[in-house]
Amino acid sequence: MNRRLHRSSWALAAALAVVAFAAGCSHAPGETKREPSKAPPITSEPAPVAESVAKYNALTTELVAALEAKMPDITWALDDPASLGRTQDGRCMLSPRSMKSSADIVEPSRHFGDVFAVADPVLGKHGFPAFDGIDPVPGGWVVTRSTDAAGATVTIRSKFPAYLDVTVPVKSENCDTNEIPQRDR
Repeated sequence: MNRRLHRSSWALAAALAVVAFAAGCSHAPGETKREPSKAPPITSEPAPVAESVAKYNALTTELVAALEAKMPDITWALDDPASLGRTQDGRCMLSPRSMKSSADIVEPSRHFGDVFAVADPVLGKHGFPAFDGIDPVPGGWVVTRSTDAAGATVTIRSKFPAYLDVTVPVKSENCDTNEIPQRDR
């Protein structure tokens, strides 16, 4: 076999091995596995507005503190104040304060690997299961969610910047934002 043919055969075999290996990988090195989140069954009744606001604002505060400690170059600030609204099925939903980051967090968090590392213990402390991974969402967003037994869902989504928000069903007769204590808005 001549040298040129031998080298090109080896190069072809190496290229095929690389392609086969790459085809077997579903994600890039360091990228978090993409699996849709799975909400647990709802086993708790909705709590009153003031109780829910305090509980879920505390969760948001602790998540932000954990994220800022892990990625100190990225800060989080208030995006939207707390609000209440009715869903089409008549439930009253609370959206506690939502937060927005000063920068995208996908790359700095190693495709959310660091988000999971610091957020999952905080979620557990507040009665949420760990984030399941990244949900497949169109439009370039990287999204992860966790839902507790009361049906509250905490979501972190990033494209630029990142957002952290919670939605939770609450017990309310009027579903009026004025029911939210002024200090918690």
